[in-house]
Amino acid sequence: MKMKKYILLGALVGLAQGAWAQSWVSNAKKAVFSVVTYDKDGNILNNGNGFYIGTDGTALSDYKLFKGAYKATVIDADGQKNEVSYILGANDMYDVVKFKVNNTKKISALTLATGKAAAGQNSYILPYSTQKNVTPLKGSISAASDVAESYKFYTIGKGIEDNNVSCPVLNDAGQVIGIIQKGDANESYAMDSQYANALTIAAFSATDYTLNSINIAKDLPEKSEDALVYCMMKGNESSIVEQLINKFPDMSEGYFRRATNYVDNKEYTKADQDLQTYLEKSDDKAEAYYQISKLIYNACIYQNDMNYEAWSLEKALDNINKTLEIGNLPIYTKHKADVNYALGKYEEAYKEYESIIGTELKAEELYSYMADCKAQQNASHDEIIALLDSAVAVFSKPYPNEAAPYLYARALKKTAAEKYRDAVNDFNDVEHIYGGRANAEFYYNREQAEKSCKMYQQAMQDINEALELAPNDIDIMVEHASLYILLKNYETSKATAEKMIIQYPNEALGYRFLGFSQAMLGQKAEAKKNLQKAKEMGDENAETIMQKYCK
Repeated sequence: MKMKKYILLGALVGLAQGAWAQSWVSNAKKAVFSVVTYDKDGNILNNGNGFYIGTDGTALSDYKLFKGAYKATVIDADGQKNEVSYILGANDMYDVVKFKVNNTKKISALTLATGKAAAGQNSYILPYSTQKNVTPLKGSISAASDVAESYKFYTIGKGIEDNNVSCPVLNDAGQVIGIIQKGDANESYAMDSQYANALTIAAFSATDYTLNSINIAKDLPEKSEDALVYCMMKGNESSIVEQLINKFPDMSEGYFRRATNYVDNKEYTKADQDLQTYLEKSDDKAEAYYQISKLIYNACIYQNDMNYEAWSLEKALDNINKTLEIGNLPIYTKHKADVNYALGKYEEAYKEYESIIGTELKAEELYSYMADCKAQQNASHDEIIALLDSAVAVFSKPYPNEAAPYLYARALKKTAAEKYRDAVNDFNDVEHIYGGRANAEFYYNREQAEKSCKMYQQAMQDINEALELAPNDIDIMVEHASLYILLKNYETSKATAEKMIIQYPNEALGYRFLGFSQAMLGQKAEAKKNLQKAKEMGDENAETIMQKYCK
């Protein structure tokens, strides 16, 4: 009798547990859905399962399902379809993805278990079903391994079908403990749902391979400063900038970045409106006026076809003046100098550049800008070279890479001042910085200085190098032919002239150089024909050459 009593009691307990488990199933099943992902052409890529963990549409599924997808649709137990709007996080190692579904209707969501499950506890795999009743797949946890610091990876003593992958695993209370993964006929595995829920988009997630392998839009980080970094790392893509403004409508930076995009697309009216909003919402008005001035300045300088009357260099100057009324940082003065230079106010620009030498700004750049101002005022070569001397003097030998632009500028100015050997020395220092790997323009310019101080061997080497690097550059071809004519190497000048005629048949110089070279080689009949051709094309020197060398 006593044994029967125990048996009866056990049966009653079992029935009670079954009824208790069933009490949450009808609601829980509404949170489980089917997922269909699509490729860029709209073809079905994968299909599987997922489930809601938030009434706002936050959900979990497996990463492999989403990898390579451009679009994803979820279909709930009632047959309602919704699009996945944002990816909220992903991890390929544990094969989980967190995302947000765009849905304005009420969503049924599962509750995450606050504690961890342990070996020996019951588990229930809840499949996706459109039927009224659904029976969870009951099993028990055979192992709970520690992974990813404070999370668990569960082994469940029950095999599952492939169509149950990514369904939720629940405890006796109907709380989610994990997301099911494929195993074998006897066992399956589940990743801790708390781990999946903890997935986020961080500031530097813009370069995350796992996230970028999903082509669906990503949510922005929750902190505005992190979201801004993410946006910057994405190159201020228009769609992400819109997200930034929508998520952080009171953050001024989003409006400035959208204004920048509008300028790139030549939508100046929209840009102007966003700049006003940016100014209104900015806490640092001096910086805001400065950034607005820079944007207008760049548009005026670099977009030659800009046709927006509200913007001009004077407008840029007005904004930077407002900046300087609030704060007088060297970078602000430098920008005002840039604007004045663009306006042709070279003396004002010169004084402004000069006033900030000795600040944190690079002195070599400031001296170079001052040299440009003097050049625009037709100052003497010596005065300009003196400023470039100051720029170069910032560095010491062996010169670093940063010195190259200033040495090169000084070399060109020394060439113009007919200080050819000094110019060659500067060119040589530049080449040393470049490690002997300069471009055609460099070798052309150095050849000019070398030829002028009769360093003919070096000049030949440089013009040959220039021609090899830019074989179709007409200026280099002309200089090559001219140098070899000067050195009386007429076979070489003839060959270069023939190439010029092939590349530039409408240029008279090619025919003149060819005719002259042929005349010097005794080929007078051919020379006369080519010189006559040059004459017909308007070359006034061709007739003189014919009269002197072709009789």
